[in-house]
Amino acid sequence: MEYISRSNIAKMVGSSLVNTSATERCKKIISWSWEMLGSILIMMGSPIQVKSLDSDDDCKNKITAKETEKEFTLVLDLDETLIHSDMERTSFLDEEIIVKIGNTIEKYYVKIRPFARDFLKALSKYFELVVFTAAIKEYADKVIDYLDPSGFIKRRFYRDSCTKKDGVFYKDLTKVNPNLDKTFIIDNSFSGMSLNPQNGILIKSWYNDLKDQELKIYEAMIKKYVKPKDNIIKSINQMKRKYPKNVLN
Repeated sequence: MEYISRSNIAKMVGSSLVNTSATERCKKIISWSWEMLGSILIMMGSPIQVKSLDSDDDCKNKITAKETEKEFTLVLDLDETLIHSDMERTSFLDEEIIVKIGNTIEKYYVKIRPFARDFLKALSKYFELVVFTAAIKEYADKVIDYLDPSGFIKRRFYRDSCTKKDGVFYKDLTKVNPNLDKTFIIDNSFSGMSLNPQNGILIKSWYNDLKDQELKIYEAMIKKYVKPKDNIIKSINQMKRKYPKNVLN
């Protein structure tokens, strides 16, 4: 009898899963699991029968948010919008982040803005979440990994994606999504969104106020005013009229 090693079995299984959709991959894995269980029960002489997987229903909830297309893209600034970092520890709540840039190692102490993680979790159900920061990749990746361990943020853009002019880094939203009717940004700096001002919502800069509730307010506001099939610019204008003190004009 020909011997098939475990590594070869793994290769055969892997090759059968590659280039298939998330639903198909899920269905195959579940089917194989049930078939294996059925074979074990038969060998044990068990009267229990295992029903095969005859629909995609069992897989529908297995598809990750990354593989589910969202209508809108919500772009988020990082520093002073979702977090604040210092070169020195100012609170026992600070998370120490070690960043290696070339041969240099730098240490940052990061605070997460109140409700930031709740904000990401809640809005990831409705929007593709993207971070667009003027910070360098080495620093931003470390901070985002700490801020978002669940992976609600699907894409990341860094300083090298910004448009630099007179020492200012501007964020061109068309680099994230060419359809500006479905793309908007929340940033604490107007200069960061000035290339697409009609698609921008300003938020108050955050440094260390533990009573801050801006993200909680913005979450509720966005859920209320951004609806399927909407033009995002019209939605932003509605929010600015309704919440002039929160959405800075």
